This record gives sequence, structure tokens and C-alpha cells, in this order.
Amino acid sequence: MDTPIIAQYYKETEPEKRKALLDQAFASGEDMEANEIRREIWEARYKGNTNDGGVADGYLKFWMALEFNRNAGHRVFGAGRAQKEIRRELDDVKFREIQNKSPMHEALLYRECRHLVRFYMALCEKDKNYNTVLCGLVTIKKDSAKAKLQRDIYETAIRLPQDLGLQEDLALVSKAAREVFEEQFPGERLPE
Repeated sequence: MDTPIIAQYYKETEPEKRKALLDQAFASGEDMEANEIRREIWEARYKGNTNDGGVADGYLKFWMALEFNRNAGHRVFGAGRAQKEIRRELDDVKFREIQNKSPMHEALLYRECRHLVRFYMALCEKDKNYNTVLCGLVTIKKDSAKAKLQRDIYETAIRLPQDLGLQEDLALVSKAAREVFEEQFPGERLPE
């Protein structure tokens, strides 16, 4: 059971606000072992800066690498390059290293994956270009937007790992994508 601070931590999307919440959790003295792991994950995820001086999100970067390589398994020489790029992005945020440290590390990394998928879905919902056609002039229906999001998440987090043989590397991401989508849209399922 999460404390109110940690519950808010997993809802917050702004890196600096998440850091402040994590600092509050440390100050409270509760669940120090888990908070140490959360800090380790936070530091791996949010290292570096964006061009405009903000904090860069390494997890969003590796999600974009997945998106970019969605069809790589169907191109000549595409699968090998895509595997390398995706593994490089995972290593950049110490994903596999953290995952293999302990069961608690893996569990908290999975929670961070759930956070990433919720964040991505929220970005898609808010993005006018994502939910429009004809150069952003015509808004698509809500059911069409949901179907588009379902297809994108399936192709990125479920099918791509299968196509590239990265099921083990991306198992937490795939599981998180499936569960978060089904929570967001009760009664809906991603294809197998």
C-alpha cells in the first residue's frame, strides 16, 4: 500500500515535481529501501537536459525508439539495427541493470513502466495532431482515437518485442502496456 506521497509520485508527470515528492518521501522516513530504489530509477530515467533546459525523460526516449522501429522487423537488415538501438536505449537508462538487481528493483521498475505507459497515453490524448486527420483540421471520433491508441500500443509494446526477439528485454514494458490500457478502457483488450 502506497503512502499518499508515493501515490502522488506515480501520478505526477513532471520530473522535478516527482523528484520533490520523492524527497518528501525520504524526509518522512517511510519505506526507505523502496525509496532508495525509486531514487535510483529516477536518476537513471531523468538524466540529462532537453534543448530548452528542461529535464530529459530517458524512458520516453526509449519508447520513441520503439515507436520509430515498429516496422523494423519487416525490413531487410532492419531487425538487427532495431535490436541494437533499442538495447542501447534500455542500457542508457540502466533498465536491464536495475531489473536484474533484486525482485524489489524489478517490481519498482515495473511500476515505472506503468507510469511511462500512462504518461504516453495522456500525451496522445492531449495531442491535437494525434487525434486529427487532414493536417490537423478534422478531429477523429473518440472510438477511432481509442482504436488508434490501441493499435499503436499493441504494435509498439506487444508486437515489436515479438518481431525483434526482445520479449525478455521488454517483458515489463509489454506487461505494463497491456494492464494500463485495459485499466484505462475497461472491457477492451490488446490483441495477443
